[in-house]
Amino acid sequence: MEAKIKLTKTMLDKSIIDANKTVQQFLTEELEHTYDELEAGDKMKWDSLYEDGTPTVVTFYKAKGRGDKRISIKNLRKFANEGDTVRLRAELVVVEDYIFEVLVVVSKINETETNGTADAA
Repeated sequence: MEAKIKLTKTMLDKSIIDANKTVQQFLTEELEHTYDELEAGDKMKWDSLYEDGTPTVVTFYKAKGRGDKRISIKNLRKFANEGDTVRLRAELVVVEDYIFEVLVVVSKINETETNGTADAA
């Protein structure tokens, strides 16, 4: 099971990503935690890797105030653009003596497609 997030400009500009059903399911099924464990303002951080081996941190949290379920991925703007899809996979990777538990995979938008239709040449 993997989480899947289609990135918007707002997500990248403000670094605020709502935890969709796949993110919530990933947290529960793969990482064995739930958002219900968190109070508003609380966070759970996971040492993670981008597909190219660059370390990052994936944070699952509840926003202060209403407690909206959110996720953030450190340095995402360096790896992804609007329209790209981010997938989170539970994958144990050991680099030297450091353990990473989540793999962050960015799938680039197909440059020949925009909103499901081919661009005119």
